[in-house]
Amino acid sequence: MSPSKKNKKKNRRQPNAKDSSIQPSRQRHGPAAAESLVLQQHQQAAAAAAEIKGSDDCGRFYHSHDELERAQRMHREEYYAANALYWINGGYGGSTDDEAMVGDTDGLADGVEGLAFLDRLLAQMDSGANNNNNNNHHKTPRRAVAVDLGAGVGRVTKLILLKRYQAVRLVEGDDAYSKQSRVYLGRKRAAKCTFTHLWLQDLNDQTMEHEWGGEPVDLMWIQWCLQYLTDEDVVQCLKTLAGKLRLGLGVLVVKENRPFGTAREDRFQMDTPRGESLRYDITRPDLHHRLLFQKAGLSVDLAEQGVETNTYALRKIP
Repeated sequence: MSPSKKNKKKNRRQPNAKDSSIQPSRQRHGPAAAESLVLQQHQQAAAAAAEIKGSDDCGRFYHSHDELERAQRMHREEYYAANALYWINGGYGGSTDDEAMVGDTDGLADGVEGLAFLDRLLAQMDSGANNNNNNNHHKTPRRAVAVDLGAGVGRVTKLILLKRYQAVRLVEGDDAYSKQSRVYLGRKRAAKCTFTHLWLQDLNDQTMEHEWGGEPVDLMWIQWCLQYLTDEDVVQCLKTLAGKLRLGLGVLVVKENRPFGTAREDRFQMDTPRGESLRYDITRPDLHHRLLFQKAGLSVDLAEQGVETNTYALRKIP
């Protein structure tokens, strides 16, 4: 189930490793500050685009972001068709729903990590709103509505979002996983949720309005999904989602794999259906992700680097 499935390969993460912080963004306020921020973001994007390089699993090297986007545009339908078939044929397999989602047995540990990140984010938001330094998450008020995008069976909803939010909307493109999520969550949790059958590459303003109307969202969470989208579709998806965030308060959390180990940390790695994985996905470095965020009109409010992942909290640029 292409952009809804989570982990690129087994053992792509080390959930128990201590995160090291990427420099968080501190936002100024007011029209002049917003204009300055936009200009700065555009300058950074231009510089970043020139540095985007990487290779695929067929031996091709891409010398620029434009070259990558041209290839993705040319093979877009092939990529998504191969991914859909991959998940229909069992994908990662696994003996439990959690293993099916992440490709290994670390799903519960990842949930603990994710909840800790969310608590740090909520504490930071509350500290800014209340002008104090109280970071005790037990005093963090529950929020109203969160969205789990590429939800699969609802692992993030169960282990993270329903622990801090009153209701969750699950968006999942694979019909079988969407149906299984009601079983995985259980009757009481499922009663707090709504379920939307939709692929992330098909998100647009019309489908969002049809599904959710004009109700704003407090938090959106996308984990191990953007790697299955082309860069242009990532930007369009994030733009659409940003338009549904609660004005001034809504946050979009993105967690994705990053190059690590023997791989160059400044180069993307792309698998294609013509390679041995038989599907499309791309592992992007930090600079690559930030370029796509900027193109989508989002700024990084908080970022943390794990051994194999980067996690970002994003806000819409005023």
